Amino acid sequence: MNDIFIILTLVIILISIVILRSYLLKKRKYKLKISLNANYFIETLNKLIDENKYNLLEERIRLKETDAYGNEDLKKWIGNPPLDEISIKKSLNNDSKRFKEGIPYFWEKVILKEFSGQESFFEKWDSYQKVNPIITDEIIGADRILLSEDWFIFIASQIEKSCLRILGKNTLKKNNQNYKNGIIFESHCMEILKQNGWKVKETPNTGDQGVDLIASIDNVRICIQCKNHKKVVGNKAVQEISAGKLYWKGTHAVLVSKSGFTKSAQKLARANKVVLINDSELKDLGKLFF
Repeated sequence: MNDIFIILTLVIILISIVILRSYLLKKRKYKLKISLNANYFIETLNKLIDENKYNLLEERIRLKETDAYGNEDLKKWIGNPPLDEISIKKSLNNDSKRFKEGIPYFWEKVILKEFSGQESFFEKWDSYQKVNPIITDEIIGADRILLSEDWFIFIASQIEKSCLRILGKNTLKKNNQNYKNGIIFESHCMEILKQNGWKVKETPNTGDQGVDLIASIDNVRICIQCKNHKKVVGNKAVQEISAGKLYWKGTHAVLVSKSGFTKSAQKLARANKVVLINDSELKDLGKLFF
């Protein structure tokens, strides 16, 4: 009788161990899935914002309204989409105007597409909430729980921060149209380089030391300054990119201009081994260094 009791006890213990191990394994897999989804969410969101930041800023500028006293109205840019999944699905199916422009349009046409649909997006947003349950609410000035309906506020905040960083990159420029053209030209140059095999990154928003882009392939590291001026570019830009190349430890320096260079700048560039080109020549940049 005692032997049967011992055997039954051992069987129960073994079954309990198996059940516990299975539970712990499922729990571990669940945590891993949540963590991977959360990382995918924020990394994908940041990547899409970074890839489209100049277009986003251009849309922000287009949709922004300013009154006679200089007060900005960003309602059209930020928008007012529905926040719960059922209402969102209904609005999208009905081709609602609430997703026709600004940040809501970017969310539907770019972000949602990258996440392969609404269901996948909110699954990964839910995971991000679980991993990051508390946020600092800048409006109320305190920490609070991150809610499900905060998804749009979160995305709009990330996009706004990106736009404001670009705007703050050159606060001394007073002509907004020239500045807008400048950042669009920089983005244009970046895309040409990427399409032709270069790995391209931008310098930080402050302290760029005259370098806008750094293009790399293998051991070649090219420091690039982009100038979208109506007049020919002079010595100052050559001096800036020469110093910037040393600061960023580049192997080469390139100055891109849509309007050419002064004779003095060309002479100085030869002396400092700075390559002077226009944007149409960027596609063949590799031929100059390989």
